Amino acid sequence: MGQTSTAARQRRSRTDILNTRERGHVIAGLKTMLNPKVTAVVGVSTSNPFSPGNVIFRKLCFENGLKTYPINPKGGTVEGVKVYKSITEAPDDIELAVISIPARFVPGVLEECGRKKIRSVIVVSGGFSETGESGRSLQHEIVEIANQYNITMVGPNCIGVFVPDRVDTFFLPSERVARPRYGNVAIVSQSGGWLVERLEEFADRDVGIAAAVSIGNSAQTTVSDFVRFFGEDDNVRVILAYIEGFGPGEGRRFVEECARVARKKPIVVLKGGQSEAGHRATQSHTSSLAGNGAVVSAAFRQFGVIEAMDEDEVMAYSKVFSFGPRPMKGKRVGTLTVSGGHGVIASDEAAYYGLEFPPFKEEDQEAMRSVMTPAYQGIASFRNPIDLTGSASDIDYERVLDKMLALDYIDAALLLLLPYAPGISLQIGARVANVAKRHKKTVVAYVPYLDKYEVIIRGFELNGIPCGDTIEEAVQMLNGIRKWSEYLQRVGAL
Repeated sequence: MGQTSTAARQRRSRTDILNTRERGHVIAGLKTMLNPKVTAVVGVSTSNPFSPGNVIFRKLCFENGLKTYPINPKGGTVEGVKVYKSITEAPDDIELAVISIPARFVPGVLEECGRKKIRSVIVVSGGFSETGESGRSLQHEIVEIANQYNITMVGPNCIGVFVPDRVDTFFLPSERVARPRYGNVAIVSQSGGWLVERLEEFADRDVGIAAAVSIGNSAQTTVSDFVRFFGEDDNVRVILAYIEGFGPGEGRRFVEECARVARKKPIVVLKGGQSEAGHRATQSHTSSLAGNGAVVSAAFRQFGVIEAMDEDEVMAYSKVFSFGPRPMKGKRVGTLTVSGGHGVIASDEAAYYGLEFPPFKEEDQEAMRSVMTPAYQGIASFRNPIDLTGSASDIDYERVLDKMLALDYIDAALLLLLPYAPGISLQIGARVANVAKRHKKTVVAYVPYLDKYEVIIRGFELNGIPCGDTIEEAVQMLNGIRKWSEYLQRVGAL
């Protein structure tokens, strides 16, 4: 009898969630959550300034400059700010409440939020479905409460949301975690730790983000909701998600949502729990259903999801799509370098990822040779990759690239720029980018990621050409564009 009751509650909760989504309440709540004007933190401590609730309060109040009400049944003050004894006692203008208290108290606080007409809530607290049957029952209860009051709830068992210069509910001190600048990559993750590491990497690589969301157990709002939400946001160029698994029926909803959004912008996913050991770890982490790896990957391909196989691909795909690159009509790449060895490495990488370096026709080789400095025409190789040798200058690079991009059997260009060559100046990035602008083709570059070449990298990237910091990353960038382009072609969107 108890099992039937639990199953019925699960079905009822799922129906309520879908109805809520259809009414648009979830999406409206997400808008408020990612750009609140007034917040409350339930679970600040009057004795421990380093508690998660206190860290969150300080960030919202002092770093984000938001009017923020600290909540603790004892009352008093925190950081010179009045502490309210409950959500009910606090003022009525709260738009976002962050709950960081023991799990057993969350339902009662959520009820208060509902009666207070607070529409956005983040439950940081753990102790729900990831802990077993009792936790699952408690999680179903808070979902039902959220649905009853049309609350958009993220969590539980998460660290919440971060939007540069707007809102930061992460309970990690700011001085310990790098924060990327504002940009156009939206990140959604079932793992808070994985998300924090990506923020460090994005900050280091100067890739900006539109938002970062830790969804934890995704009890009510799921990654599908965020795909839909960010899919409609014109400021977002690419959606990145780390997923360990899906709740019942959620996998299909996710890929169908992705298929719709992927016509407009790419969706990159790193799927955890692919191995047997990873599958078991997923169960104990967020209590998600990991699914068969091969089946999941096949579904991703069918519905336009770009699957990253590791964190290197995550970075490559996220960065290149943040530039809004042109789709590729095919997988044929023309490669231009000043080092034969780097051309060989690029050829091997391209073969691994299924990209092609078609040989140039004799007449096209001669046309490219003819525009190069006469003294070096005889030592350069104009096959594919083109090796201009270390004697080449900026002008040689520009002229040969202009000819190469004009070829109708080349879909994209890979530029391997080693600035060690004496004829290559620090202005090469900007100069080559201006050549690329005359052609409607995808162009990516590799430049060693060293401080002394920052001017060259800036010249490329400020003019719309992304740079990989390894040859493999530059090839991965092209591979990501190819994957997305093939989906667009398949559905008639290209």
